[in-house]
Amino acid sequence: MKKILIGTTALLAAGAFVSTAQASDPIKLQLGGYMEYWVAGASQDSDYKKNSAVNNFDVAGESEIYFKGSTTLDNGMKISVQVELEAGSNNNDVGGQNDVIDESYMTLEGKYGKAIIGSENDVAYLMQIDAPEASEMGGAYASSEGDMFTYLPTGATVSVLDTKLNALSDQNKISYFTPKFYGLQGGVSYTPSNNGSGDDTFRGTVSGTSLDGAATSEDILKRAGNDDAWSFSLTYANTFSGVGVQASAGYITIDDATASRVTPALHNQDTEIQEFAGGLAVSYQGFTVGGGAKRRIANANTAYAATDGVAWNAGVMYAEGPYKVSLNYLNSTVVGSRTTAGDDEVDAWRVGASYTMGPGVILFGQVAYLDSSDELATVKTDNEGAFGGVVGLHLNF
Repeated sequence: MKKILIGTTALLAAGAFVSTAQASDPIKLQLGGYMEYWVAGASQDSDYKKNSAVNNFDVAGESEIYFKGSTTLDNGMKISVQVELEAGSNNNDVGGQNDVIDESYMTLEGKYGKAIIGSENDVAYLMQIDAPEASEMGGAYASSEGDMFTYLPTGATVSVLDTKLNALSDQNKISYFTPKFYGLQGGVSYTPSNNGSGDDTFRGTVSGTSLDGAATSEDILKRAGNDDAWSFSLTYANTFSGVGVQASAGYITIDDATASRVTPALHNQDTEIQEFAGGLAVSYQGFTVGGGAKRRIANANTAYAATDGVAWNAGVMYAEGPYKVSLNYLNSTVVGSRTTAGDDEVDAWRVGASYTMGPGVILFGQVAYLDSSDELATVKTDNEGAFGGVVGLHLNF
């Protein structure tokens, strides 16, 4: 499979240069990106607040600057580049520091499909369908990548899953997307290791925001050492008599190199993590109804063992002109510590809205309810019955 993927990428690359003709214009980088800030208020569970470093009010945000450009060769091949620079407001940083560069990759696109090479998410993530969300607060996420969980945290001891197939994140990889055929498109990604140097090392610890005080188990595990990972995805999109249909199916398999490297006794044990996900969305006359689900299989030999479980979401959104409003629900049920009977469970209800005030200017808000339950019954560090909301401004430039 590795040879097939690399061979396909080589075919696309060769197609770009078989002609001796030069591109009409060289690549010139253009500036773009986004910035958003929101004001958040929340009422946390009293026991959770007493045992955790947490606030009830905060100002948070996230910003990136894009440098991107492209050129089309005389033979029709399009070559693109994109570099994403963190702009200093990211509240989900690693090790207490903002990343300098978030993603950096090149794209080759032609009649044989599209290939992406570099630091970018895998095909299973990029092609996935999930519940619709009207606000800018990340409706598919149950970890701190979902912005709702920066003001309503699940608690540091609660293991939690996202519905997104996002375990591979932005490690250097090769991805290939087939051309679309009657609404069908496939994709495959290969990730040889978890960082640019090829070493299977931890990228550092994770700090939380002023509202949550700690990172979730999912965030920490995503920074563990992984090796030789594959992603596969299949999507379908079409319209029938005004009814739009979108569907996706994805699969990821990862060798958890951290477990086998740190624990010699696990060298000959099964350290594979697998994830399966599917999603469906149907739209008609401004209404969109959809949802997604993910199953992670991770045995006790892996660093992901505490997040073996299921996550799913469902929602409805209505859009009319510059207005959008949505309601969705998310559930995560995982084994947690594996040492105590019961599961860690997270339930979240969200109402989101947005209004496009002008080109690239979006006013948004969200109110949410969270019930986070830890299977352990010692120190109360889960967040049961919390609620809160945000108002913010998102700028595209």
